[in-house]
Amino acid sequence: MKKPIFFLLALLALSFAACDKDDDNSGSNTDKLTNGKWKLSASVAKFTFNGMEQTVDVYGQLPDCDTDNEIEFKADGTLISDEADEKCNANDPQQEVGTWSFNQDETEITVSGIDDNFTAEIIELTNSKLRVKYDLNQNGIVTTTETTFVKI
Repeated sequence: MKKPIFFLLALLALSFAACDKDDDNSGSNTDKLTNGKWKLSASVAKFTFNGMEQTVDVYGQLPDCDTDNEIEFKADGTLISDEADEKCNANDPQQEVGTWSFNQDETEITVSGIDDNFTAEIIELTNSKLRVKYDLNQNGIVTTTETTFVKI
């Protein structure tokens, strides 16, 4: 009698785990992106300089006043960047507003109006994680940055 109960409990646990995984990917990309606020959790840049590939932990070099910032993507295409609890400069506004949009097949996101305008490839988008990759060309040096945000 113990084996069938154990098997049933194991099957039930696996079905709950499968449901949790499915829930993280349910909904449209717009729903996933606009349902809550996001916080930066990782950012790594790679570039080649003098023939040698360099890797920089961008996130690790940011001060706490930047890593606590919150980003909210609104369904109407607006983007709100909030300084959260700690501002780097007391004179900075608490919030800045920009815009965001997906390309037609929702594999890229374009952000405008906050610091820089850029388009990023979406590597992963779930209800709890957003991972993007983008290239910046500064004086002929192309830097590829992969950045991860988590839902808060």
